[in-house]
This record gives sequence, C-alpha cells and structure tokens, in this order.
Amino acid sequence: MTTFTDSELDAITDILKALGHDVRLKLMRTLLENGEKSVGELETMTGIGQPGLSQQLAILRKAELVQTRRDAKLVFYSLAPDALESTAKLLCALSGISAKDVQPGVKGAGSRARGSAATFARIL
Repeated sequence: MTTFTDSELDAITDILKALGHDVRLKLMRTLLENGEKSVGELETMTGIGQPGLSQQLAILRKAELVQTRRDAKLVFYSLAPDALESTAKLLCALSGISAKDVQPGVKGAGSRARGSAATFARIL
C-alpha cells in the first residue's frame, strides 16, 4: 500500500486544483495527444483565444504541469514528464487499480471504463 505524507497531499491538491478547470484540462489533453506545441498552435487546435489561453497556460506553468521552450519569439509548451506521478498513484490507489497496471502513454491501458481515475492515470 502506498502512503502519502501531508506535504505530498498538499502538492497533489494543488495539481488537482490546476487540472480541475475545463480549459486547462483541455490544454493538457491537447499536449498529451499532440506533443509540444507553440502558443499559436494551441490556440488554433483548441479554439481557446487570447488572453484566456495565456492565463490558463500560466497557471499550468506555475503548477509545474507544463514546461516551456523558447525558439526566437515563439514559446513552445509540452507536458512536464514527472509532474503527475504522485497524483496518478493516489488516484490509482483510491480507485483500486495498481499503478503498475497502468502503462504510461498507452491509450486504452487499464481495465476501467473511460472517464475513470484510470483514464486520468494514463496521462503519465
């Protein structure tokens, strides 16, 4: 059984708060499915206009869920590789799924229905 310290739970709470917004979750899904994208590409792909897009990306950046890379004037965003590890472990434990049963980056991994905690855990 996995145990979590109070400070780990505080960090997980912050991550869940950042993900608990439809626009931010849409941005995370877009980056998961399409890899690194510039702000302009994200705007086109998601239909989220400025300045809302920049505001939501700033929140994801502050929560350390995404990382940035500059190329001249363009800023590119990608998922932070290990940012959700503890959160996914907690959600797996809460849902009764072993974290080792969830294969990182594999769509359709796990045995639970779409929309469950296992779906979230597949973000890893």
